[in-house]
Amino acid sequence: MSSQQISKLKLVLLLISSYIVVEFISGLLTGSLALIADAGHMLADAGGLTLALFAINFSTKPATPQRTYGFYRIEILAALANSAVLILVSVYIIYDAYERIIEPPQIKGTALIIVGTIGLVVNLVGMYILKGHATENLNIEGAYLEVLKDTLGSVGVVVVGVITSISEFYLIDPIISVGLAFYILPRTWSLMKKSINILMEGVPINISYEEVKKAILQIKGVTGIFEIHIWTITSGMDAITAHVVVSDPSKSQTILKEISSMLENRFKITHTTIQIETYHT
Repeated sequence: MSSQQISKLKLVLLLISSYIVVEFISGLLTGSLALIADAGHMLADAGGLTLALFAINFSTKPATPQRTYGFYRIEILAALANSAVLILVSVYIIYDAYERIIEPPQIKGTALIIVGTIGLVVNLVGMYILKGHATENLNIEGAYLEVLKDTLGSVGVVVVGVITSISEFYLIDPIISVGLAFYILPRTWSLMKKSINILMEGVPINISYEEVKKAILQIKGVTGIFEIHIWTITSGMDAITAHVVVSDPSKSQTILKEISSMLENRFKITHTTIQIETYHT
């Protein structure tokens, strides 16, 4: 991860952290579960960002004889932990909302509108900062989705504030909270699946195993391929190992360079280990 990406994560963390206390206290004072829920999600986001930054710094440590790939996977573990916390928070919000649906509390709508609007601005700024890097790193993708979710949460808080200001329909607060939780869960689950896929050394979701195999077989001089393994070391760092059969051993180095170049340019696979094989008939 570049220093620019790290700086942007730190800036978003500062923005979110500066707003959490205000939102949580406002939720307690107004009795709004929507505000408390949004503060809880933002707290989880801040924790996730802190964990991500720690993991990023830790992952820059040099490789050792025991950990030959270095500490890159710390970033993926951080993303997995972050998604797990978000799922737990969402489940708790649904549980708490159920109790409030049975006995809805009175809510101070005007305060919700003010606090929710401030939160909306904070989250929109955070989204703008991260948007350009959301597809480059799993932790940044997670952070972007979390800030997007918080933005929708702030919109929900404003909606609750407006409705409770003009009516006594206090059920809107837990209803909005449940809606936000169910919106968050599938996206958080998606992030968790990506993290688990990397930890299980599955084929990257943006790469087709069959297309890679076909592309290698199309290179002149290649007559076969077997024992293909494609996996992700960390976000943006994919690797492959394979045994490639060539018809002319004297052209092995030329074929090897062509395969490596093709894999990097077409599939963005930068860590390549190819074993050249020859079959004698």
